[in-house]
This record gives sequence, C-alpha cells and structure tokens, in this order.
Amino acid sequence: MQKALKIGLWVLSSVVLLVVLLVGFGKTAVFAYLAPPATFNITHAPQAPNYQDDYFWVSHPNKADSADLLPVGIDTTEDYAESPVDVFFIHSTGYVGPGGWNSTMSNKNSEAQSIEYMLTSMASIYNGCCRIYAPHYREAHLHSFISDDLIASSQALDLAYSDVKAAFDYFLTHFNRGRPFMIVSHSQGSAHALRLLEQEVDGQALQQQLVAAYVVGYWLPKDKLSRSFSSIKLCESASQIGCIISYDTYGEGGKLEGRVPHWYASGWEFNTDEQQKSKSIVCVNPLSWRTDLQQASSERHLGAMPVEFKRTPLDMLLARNPGYKFTKLPPITKYLTWAQCQADGRLVIKQQQNNAFANHLDQNNRSYHVLDFSLFYANLRQNAVHRTQSFLQQHP
Repeated sequence: MQKALKIGLWVLSSVVLLVVLLVGFGKTAVFAYLAPPATFNITHAPQAPNYQDDYFWVSHPNKADSADLLPVGIDTTEDYAESPVDVFFIHSTGYVGPGGWNSTMSNKNSEAQSIEYMLTSMASIYNGCCRIYAPHYREAHLHSFISDDLIASSQALDLAYSDVKAAFDYFLTHFNRGRPFMIVSHSQGSAHALRLLEQEVDGQALQQQLVAAYVVGYWLPKDKLSRSFSSIKLCESASQIGCIISYDTYGEGGKLEGRVPHWYASGWEFNTDEQQKSKSIVCVNPLSWRTDLQQASSERHLGAMPVEFKRTPLDMLLARNPGYKFTKLPPITKYLTWAQCQADGRLVIKQQQNNAFANHLDQNNRSYHVLDFSLFYANLRQNAVHRTQSFLQQHP
C-alpha cells in the first residue's frame, strides 16, 4: 500500500511540476525538459538491439500485431492469399524525450505507442501482398532534426542507421533469403531508407529483388537522386518496379518549413527549407503515380483510413506508454480529396475540415505529415499489389 502511495505521489508531483513549467515558463521550459543532453556521448547510448530476439521486431509474420489488421470495407479481391513479397518497414520518429539522443526501445516509453500507430496506419497497407518485417531501432531523438548542434544530430542519426542496417542484414539472411522485397518508410525512417538503398541496393545484385521503395513523408531533393543513385530511379507510372515513390502532404496554402537532413557519401547535409526550394524536391502523386503537376481528381481517390493517435501530450511528457492496442480498423472514406504535386515538391490536397482527417495540429505550414499514408491508404494498398503483379510477371 505504501509503495503504491509513493508511486502515486511521484506521478502526481511530476504532473504538477510539468504543469507549473508549462504555465510559468511556456514551451521553452517544456522543450528544454524533453531535449537530450548538450552533447552526444556514445558511451551513454542504449544497448544495441539483438535481432535474433523477436522483441526487436515490432512487426513480424510470426507475431500477431497491428500490421495484420484490415479496415472495414477495404477491397481485398486482388490480394495475394500467399504473400510473395516481403516488406522491410522503417518507422517514423516517435521518440521525443526526455532522455538521451537515442531511444532505449522500451515498450514502457511513449514512443512505443507511436509505433503502434505507425504499424496500424502505415504498415498494415502492405498486408495484401507482403510479409511485413519492422525492426525496433534506436531511433534518433526528434531534437536531431531541429538542434543547432549538427555534430550531435549526425551522431544520433548514424547510431539509428547502424541498427537499421543491422536489421536489414539480418532480414536478408534469415527471413528474406532471395525473395522479392519492398522498402517502406516514413519521416526519419525515410532518411535511413534512402541511405540503405544507396549503400546496400543501388547497382548491386540485390537491386534485382527490389519491387519498389515507398519512401514517404520526407523531402527528397533531385540532387539526392543524381548524387546518390546510379541505377534506382523515381517511379513515373503505377506499374514501374525497382523505383522510388516519394511525397510529403500539405493542405492548400501550405509551405515547406523546417530543416531536413540527408545522408550523402560525403556525410550528412542539413538543408533548410530555403535550400530545399533551390534544390527542387521530387513528388510522386499517389493518385496518378506520376511526377507531373497535373491535379488528380477525387474520383481517383480509393479511400483514406483514419486512425486515432492514442499518445497524449501528458504521455509524452511522462515518457509513458498508455498501452493501447488496436484490434480493429475503421471504415475507409472514398473520394475524400484530389491531389496535386507542386513545383516546389509539395503534394497538396484539399484542406480537410470537420472530419477525422482535419489537421488537428493546426500548424501554419498546413502539413499532414502524420497522415501521409492513411490519407491514401487504399490507393497505396492497391498499388503495392499491382507493383507486385508487375514484378512477378517480369520475374516469373
């Protein structure tokens, strides 16, 4: 009883302290509380994952997880009964602190709830064609994308990538064993996916197994394609294989805002929004699967699937996983929006209001970042099946 009382008092005092910080000092104090140490120290990094242990696979064909779920009303007539392709899924940033520069991968922490959301709203798209493998990795802190300390940010991203590469190597050797595969990623995961494609796939024998790479929710400058890839190209049609699909979603009147790191052979480059504009960002429209600037009408929109984000701000502040597990997915919504690639590389959609897809963050840049996959859920699902069909026809 006394132990429970002490725990309750600790939680209460923590909440009171956070409220005082927020009210008294505003966002600055909260960000300082959540931020990692001033410098990166590899000796303080969490222990590396052991990919022989199922714990370090947040999704795996031998595990019952949220990537197995299906939305109500989704068309499964073209699905493969036996999954002929593998998906290597690299999840987004869920780790916002408090703590070090990289996640400890503990299921008790709030980022575990974010991963649950990602498996449900993103990875589950691919269960109509594919076996899904998603590694736990020591993802870099969100601060890595906004900190002025570019050295520490680079070191945190390098550590995260070392896990992704180790997981990919283990996946190829022990699970994939020569089968066709896709790489699917979002946000920070896409930064690592692009590096993985450059270092491990492009121009190598392994490229012959690549069905497609859905590298979503990240600014992909054209010079990344020209400087980093000798063989892998941008997808220009719905059936093209061995290519990259990339887009980042905004509402009408949105704007590029922030700083996005990219890895090149010469090292990390942290490009601001202004630099990205001058570089020109690529965009593949997920309604037309083309790179032109023509608007694809809402008649081509096969369905969005809303997933409620269960991690609250208090969960984030307390580094607490509320433990919610999705057991079913809601119905899809057809004909929700048109989509159009812009000259600056944004994918623009109809501004959503008074529905499950409304921009609840109310950001000035009108980014739909967390909805990049779920807004085009059915189109992505169908396209993954079609690219699988195309690959199998060309590689019987």
